[in-house]
Amino acid sequence: MLQLSCAERVEAVNAFNERYGEMERALWVLSTNCRKSLLLHESSPVLEALVWTLKSWWGVQGVTAQAKPLIAQALTELEWTSEMFDVRGPFDSASADWAADRVGTVVARSLKLGLPRREFSLCSKTLHWLLPWRVPVYDNFVRQVLEVSDSLDLPDIYRTVARRIFREVKEIDAGDDCEWLGDIEPLSPLRGLDKCLWWRGGGESAPSGVKDPWGPIRGLGL
Repeated sequence: MLQLSCAERVEAVNAFNERYGEMERALWVLSTNCRKSLLLHESSPVLEALVWTLKSWWGVQGVTAQAKPLIAQALTELEWTSEMFDVRGPFDSASADWAADRVGTVVARSLKLGLPRREFSLCSKTLHWLLPWRVPVYDNFVRQVLEVSDSLDLPDIYRTVARRIFREVKEIDAGDDCEWLGDIEPLSPLRGLDKCLWWRGGGESAPSGVKDPWGPIRGLGL
């Protein structure tokens, strides 16, 4: 377990928000504008933009341009209800497994649609932003900080990461009144913990944010 103190979490979240806050705000606008098309099981320019913006801004390596429409299409094939966007827990093992199964399904369906490799990192990031209270992020920073072995197969790595993150959030949720999530939506403990993991995993020395985070929003006319 990470067992980050309140002060450590506040410091990491505030530092992350200071550098990447406008990017976070822009991504939340993209995310909330994807809901209509998902409920209709239809892809859309906004959904494709969310996929590709996450890939571009967070440097997901080796992802080809065909991932944008294929992951977006795979997402539309999931079950979606309006209630899913408002669920705030519980942060238990069953919820972690639900997240792992959902990410695994998007990865499998995007492969079936023609994507050449399993994109667990990008699929988890996209689903996290669509369902920030239900799906945690996976990337190497997260895996390393959580000390999850890379000798496992990717589905097992992500499931292990999800379970450890949910245990951590459950501990925080049960025994800590600290207001550590900052003031940038989405105010989800999964989002907040991802900021902490990113910062502690090496994000502190990562490049500054993009110069014009609102470019994709203007381009879509949102």
